[in-house]
Amino acid sequence: MITLTTKKGWRVVAVSEIGAAHIEADVPCQDACRYFTDSDTLIACVADGAGSARLSHRGSQTAADEFVVTAWDSICEGSDLSDAVLKAFDKARKAVYEISNDNPRHYATTLLGLVATSDALSAIQVGDGAIIVDGEVAMDSQSGEYANETSFITQPDPEPMKFSLSEEVRRVGILTDGLENLALENNGYQRIPHGRFFDPLYEWLKQTDEADRNSQLAEFLSSERVRSRTTDDVTLLLAMR
Repeated sequence: MITLTTKKGWRVVAVSEIGAAHIEADVPCQDACRYFTDSDTLIACVADGAGSARLSHRGSQTAADEFVVTAWDSICEGSDLSDAVLKAFDKARKAVYEISNDNPRHYATTLLGLVATSDALSAIQVGDGAIIVDGEVAMDSQSGEYANETSFITQPDPEPMKFSLSEEVRRVGILTDGLENLALENNGYQRIPHGRFFDPLYEWLKQTDEADRNSQLAEFLSSERVRSRTTDDVTLLLAMR
């Protein structure tokens, strides 16, 4: 994971861990996570490469990198949050296409990205995974045409989900589908964050020094508690202030 910079304001931790199935198949971790903070601004992106796409790990890394860099550039140029997120999404897609040599399906990846400032948040998502904002699921897995099929940014004309708030946000979480069974639970017709999963993690984040955060979260994500529930790659990004 590449962290561009971190200043006071947001406490952030973001880790991707390879799943047992990928270790057994000798496949690299296909998840990626990137973030950037500057004072009250948080930019975060998580991407999950398609398991059947042999170069999807490069697709997810490229998409996440481009999203974060472009979103920050757009904000510095005066774009509002919604425009910055859309520009970042478009640039992430183009960047993946540019490295694909006309074979974008080999680089297929989901994308979940957001920008939050002191008084607003804007987010975008294509594919599975979830974005949690202040204890509520803002966006959830986006299915494809068939059951158990997801959408990817490399598909022609993907239709991203969008979410915006015009108020201060205190806690944010982004996760890939490998963690959904642990982190989310059903509440009638909708899914909600599992308090027994998130509450201890946010309390830990509040108390943990920056130097120790990623290593400790990586240890948790590779623990038996997690590995017993999923064999997929897992990514978790948490931010609070």
